[in-house]
Amino acid sequence: MKKAFLHIGIFILFSAQMACSHGEDEPEDITTISVNEPGSLSEIIVPSQRGSITKLAVKGSLNYSDISYIRQMPELLYLDVGSVVLPNNYFPDNAISSHEKLEAVILPVSLDSIGASAFRWCERLQAVRLPKKLKSIGAYAFAGCINLYDIELPNSLLHLEKYAFSGCKSLYTLKIPSKLQRISDYTFSKYISLTEIKIPGNIREIGYKSFSGCSGLREISIPSTVKTVGIGAFENCTELKDISLPTTFTEINYYTFSGCTSLTTLTLHSKLTTINNYAFAGCKSLTEIHCKNSNPPLIGENTFRDVNRIGCKIFVPSKRAKKSYSTALYWNEFTIYIE
Repeated sequence: MKKAFLHIGIFILFSAQMACSHGEDEPEDITTISVNEPGSLSEIIVPSQRGSITKLAVKGSLNYSDISYIRQMPELLYLDVGSVVLPNNYFPDNAISSHEKLEAVILPVSLDSIGASAFRWCERLQAVRLPKKLKSIGAYAFAGCINLYDIELPNSLLHLEKYAFSGCKSLYTLKIPSKLQRISDYTFSKYISLTEIKIPGNIREIGYKSFSGCSGLREISIPSTVKTVGIGAFENCTELKDISLPTTFTEINYYTFSGCTSLTTLTLHSKLTTINNYAFAGCKSLTEIHCKNSNPPLIGENTFRDVNRIGCKIFVPSKRAKKSYSTALYWNEFTIYIE
């Protein structure tokens, strides 16, 4: 209920901003200023006034010292810099990081890039409006924003760097943009409220531990365009029950699905030749593995560590395949059945 009221409040603020852009009067409690000379914000809002500002709308041209000055407004809840122009259309590194009260932000429509750790550890931040032409979000940009739940990645986005949304535990869903080709290391790690995410067909690489610790994620479908899945990419996704792997996969990396304790059924396609150690370690609920390759993929001693060798059945396509699996190292610890 609390989150619903917060969302309504933020929606009203965003709506107010949109109304202003159409020439209507701004709400009385928003401080609105125009900055004609970059670097002069501290002359317009003098230091003695900083502590009284809770909602701020800025127009004109700012530089990075102005952004740093905004960060020093301790009571700021709402920031609208949608009409601001920044040098190189870049929102700087560590711009608003660790601000203790900021809840909602509208970023410049002209922005191309958000710098590293720009909003890192803004623990009360709930809503961010990104520009439609944004191309890059830097490493750790929103990491640790534990209350962030309202943000939409634009289709223009080309680069999403490591840890960008790590620890954003209030995000329940997020659409990955159609032009993005790589999900970087740890990008969505410890994103514990995420229940579903669609990986689009343009993605070529899923990075190291990119979704690790997403304990609410229930299903994942990896498209055939993905050529590389990093070590531990879906490690400890404890609610993950449905995995769809591409038929083109030839190898599953170390620890990829380790600790996925709710996984019950697994299908391994015919082109798969190697499943590395610990890939499915700790998947204690596995009861069926359907192997489409007549030749047993190479597995290690710990590939299926802690998987019940008696309770988990291996299904293979033919009698010849059954014989091969029954004599293959480590596969021979399971009971083999013909589909």
